Amino acid sequence: MESLASFIEHERPRILVAWEAHARALIGAGSNDELLLRDHITDLLDAIVADMREPQTSTERAEKGQGRGVFGPLDHVSNLHTERRGEQGMRLDQIVSEYRALRASVLALWEAVGGDSEGIGRFNEAVDQAIVAAVDRFTTMAAHYQDQSLGILGHDLRNPLSAVLAGATMLAGDTLSAAQRHDIASRVVVSAKRMNRMVADLLDLTRTRFGDAIPIERTSVDFAALGEQIASEHVSQHPAAGVRFVARGNLRGEWDADRVAQVVSNLVRNAIEHGSRDTPVTITAEGRRDDIVIEVENFGPAIPESQLRTIFDPLVRREGTAKHAGLGLGLYVVWHVVEAHGGDVRVESDAKGTRFIVRLPRRPRAALHAPS
Repeated sequence: MESLASFIEHERPRILVAWEAHARALIGAGSNDELLLRDHITDLLDAIVADMREPQTSTERAEKGQGRGVFGPLDHVSNLHTERRGEQGMRLDQIVSEYRALRASVLALWEAVGGDSEGIGRFNEAVDQAIVAAVDRFTTMAAHYQDQSLGILGHDLRNPLSAVLAGATMLAGDTLSAAQRHDIASRVVVSAKRMNRMVADLLDLTRTRFGDAIPIERTSVDFAALGEQIASEHVSQHPAAGVRFVARGNLRGEWDADRVAQVVSNLVRNAIEHGSRDTPVTITAEGRRDDIVIEVENFGPAIPESQLRTIFDPLVRREGTAKHAGLGLGLYVVWHVVEAHGGDVRVESDAKGTRFIVRLPRRPRAALHAPS
């Protein structure tokens, strides 16, 4: 009879199907369905098989069992898998549950074909090693994000906070004219709004890093009116930039209006920051049968391919970003708000400019597919 390692190689499709069923039961289906995609699982199976076939002394097995083994390909694959799941907002217990599901799936199929016990010990050791690597990597990532986010927040809050303090000090005096007081008060409000946005983005980062979806409250929304409002607000805040809104078709749906406004505003701010000063930022919304598509376009240099791959990651700032641009969480929040609505977002960038394209289903997925 073939070995367990060979069985895993030959029966990979069945293992993946069984693993996904187990993983859904352990982690739970719902808004995180996309987290159950099979990325890295094939590589993980290959690494486990290679580890099982690697000659190993009793001392090496004992060291591995206590988490003191030599870092190898299996640890590397597990680290990559953990990083990807962490970026998708998975909690540590959900990641570990994936490994539990993988172990259960392989052993259940092996037992069903009458497989012997030989090789099961090495298989369990390999899975345990992958779990240890995952826990270590997740812990390191969590500490890194905490330190990084607090460091950036502390740094970026200093400028608007200093402006608020300076403005308040000047307003406390009695030598200013009414026009001067109005101008200083306006700058204080702008700085306070910047600080509020930073704190709100950081709270969203914390929420999603613990595996929770961004909460949304759906109401009936006409994006035609909402889009006009967003464009007007940015025109008043950035008169030199030029922001225009184009509406096509039926733009009504059930969304969280404040969150959708946050998405579009973040994309417009990003477009103003990185786009050409000589051409306007355009917000285009088009109604389709079951969804609407919102496109925010700016003209300017193309985004390098290396940056496109991480553009929605948290705490990432593109080259040339101004110091006052914020925490580098705007696009990360965009991704998660759109995801919470059951939609998707992508970016296209070339010599003609950059386009962020958001698709929002008109209603929740279950309602769209419910019988009428």
